[in-house]
Amino acid sequence: MPQGLTGAPATFQRLMEKTVGDMNLIEVLVYLDDIIVFGKTLEEHEQRLEKVLKRLHEEGLKLSLEKCQFCLPSVTYLGHVVSAEGVSTDPRKLEAVASWPRPRNVTELRSFLGFCSYYRRFVGGFAKIAQPLNKLLQKETTEEGCKVSDRNPSAPGPRKAKESIQGEWTSQCEGAFVKLKESLTRAPVLAYADPHKPYELHVDASREGLGGVLYQEYGGLLRPVAYVSRSLTPSEKNYPTHKLEFLALKWAVVDKLKDYLYGAEFVIKTDNNPLTYILTTAKLDATGHRWLAALAGFRFSLKYRPGVNNRDADALSRRPYTTEWTQVTPDGVQALCQGTERRVKGGVEAEAIGVMAAAVPEFYCNPTQLRDENLPTFSKQDLKADQARDPLIALTIKALTANQREILLTNSPDGARLVYKEWERLKMLDGVVYRRGPSTNSEEIQQLFLPTKHRESVLRSLHDEHGHLGAERTFKLVRDRFYWPCMRAEVESYCHSCLRCIQRKTLPTRAAPMSHLQSQGPMDLVCIDFLCLEPDASGQGNILIVTDHFTRYAQAFSTKDQRAPTVAKVLMEKFFVHYGLPRRIHSDQGRDFESRLVGQLLELLGIQKTRTTPYHPQGDAQPERFNRTLLNMLGTLSNVEKQSWSRHIATLVHAYNSTESDATGYSPYRLMFGREARLPVDLAFGLSLDQTSVASHRNYVDRLRKNLASAFEQ
Repeated sequence: MPQGLTGAPATFQRLMEKTVGDMNLIEVLVYLDDIIVFGKTLEEHEQRLEKVLKRLHEEGLKLSLEKCQFCLPSVTYLGHVVSAEGVSTDPRKLEAVASWPRPRNVTELRSFLGFCSYYRRFVGGFAKIAQPLNKLLQKETTEEGCKVSDRNPSAPGPRKAKESIQGEWTSQCEGAFVKLKESLTRAPVLAYADPHKPYELHVDASREGLGGVLYQEYGGLLRPVAYVSRSLTPSEKNYPTHKLEFLALKWAVVDKLKDYLYGAEFVIKTDNNPLTYILTTAKLDATGHRWLAALAGFRFSLKYRPGVNNRDADALSRRPYTTEWTQVTPDGVQALCQGTERRVKGGVEAEAIGVMAAAVPEFYCNPTQLRDENLPTFSKQDLKADQARDPLIALTIKALTANQREILLTNSPDGARLVYKEWERLKMLDGVVYRRGPSTNSEEIQQLFLPTKHRESVLRSLHDEHGHLGAERTFKLVRDRFYWPCMRAEVESYCHSCLRCIQRKTLPTRAAPMSHLQSQGPMDLVCIDFLCLEPDASGQGNILIVTDHFTRYAQAFSTKDQRAPTVAKVLMEKFFVHYGLPRRIHSDQGRDFESRLVGQLLELLGIQKTRTTPYHPQGDAQPERFNRTLLNMLGTLSNVEKQSWSRHIATLVHAYNSTESDATGYSPYRLMFGREARLPVDLAFGLSLDQTSVASHRNYVDRLRKNLASAFEQ
């Protein structure tokens, strides 16, 4: 696509995402044709640089050697200097500010303010400094010197582009003009955010606006990471003081700084003492309850800070703003880097977006891509040693050994009181602590009391590496194998903060329950449907979905086309020979399913064929619902994995089959085979969901028949 066309930037960004998208934010920073390769050491940097050059060569892309720079401690990127210390302004860009002539008309003034606003996050109190200049951009003068429109004296309005302002240039305007230029030349270096360090957020509100400053400690000193502030809407100006302070807290945490604070523990300091009780008070209106619900997903504590010590946030909230109020939609740091692909929201300048992406440090990548994907195997001795090193489990072992429940209440670590309530279910086997808990079929199972050090790897195995299924399905997988206090909340927090799930999945919607298809058991009714995708590297562009209506057990087979011979071959060679013949097959009225070849095959095998009404996919709801689930799971793959998505179909479908279905209360795998699927995490921790051993094949068949009958009846 030629440069200069409307779609050229997005097309070029898509090409770069395809080329090095899996390395973005991990080994490189990419914005259109600007690429930064970074590394902690020279050796690591050279390895990554060689990898990037190889990718570019494979795509047939060329680099201009004159525009390349190698092995630098700091680089200039989109008007900013990025170094190990942080992000600062580009001195070469600011040379133009020092010699900027006094604006003569509205156009020149807007040009100056627009240039300065690009660096406003480096200037404290920018709006306050620029207030006299902003007033010149509004119509007509009141007695106080403010510009207002003719129709509405309280609303601002723009002036004509070439309208002269020389007669209105006052000493205050000259002072603001000079101070802005001086402030930009002395702009500070903003620190990078480190997710491994605690955050400290200072917030404040006034009748002029809201303000907040996010800090982190470096070398014993608090360094600013981000400044946020905005003016109030006309309705917000009528809020009482305590509600304004609450609004400032909610806006800063949820709307502006969520990408920094979600999933992290932080402290909020405010100069409004009543606000510190907002989390426990019952006296909230409907708006307050909604704000409180929005804050429920964050882990923070509130501390009072006298106003004399809260001058940073206080100054931002009390900055004079222009009367016109606009709000830019807050985009996440990582979303900004992918913004051109999804189209930028909020009207932020393209160059500014690139700068914000450039400020993202290495550790803001998806952590699952940095760790070893193989889950090690733990022996009984390993588990025993890890439990003994965990403070909470060690105290539990001490209480169980002495058979004294009260030990859990003396000098107890976090979670000990919850373990105290589970005392009757706790037991030790071979020196390892377990909890007795019910499984999906009401049989007693042994839940391993999981040490803290293994929880993240378990969640990664059962969520990230198991198809990125929802929080409830992931929790049921964890619950059938492990136990620790507040397990559900931790699983939900992990799933809700999963980057790939956030980017891909949509909010669920409810429809009226409707079911006209009936089935009496496994393979009584099988539904089939086609899902069409973009062809991958192997040329596979279609997926034949086969779903057992009774058990919800699904299989998916990638194909290059949707022709009738392909359907017949897949059904016969990949499904019927493995699972047997169904009594009925249900599908839509597509030509591939209604062909003479498929009809003759089903007639030869004695399988009854039923179909939906035309243009009514709801009549084949199960495959359609599974299609959406499978698309969401495919959407969580990395960019490189998506290029060969057909290789991952079987793994994703197995993940779906091995998790509990909300419709049946059992996993499709269990309903189909009478037992739960053994997963890698079971082998790693030596777990067995089936606690009963069998002595003979007949005993196994009898028990299997009993399990299936129990599941079908429920």
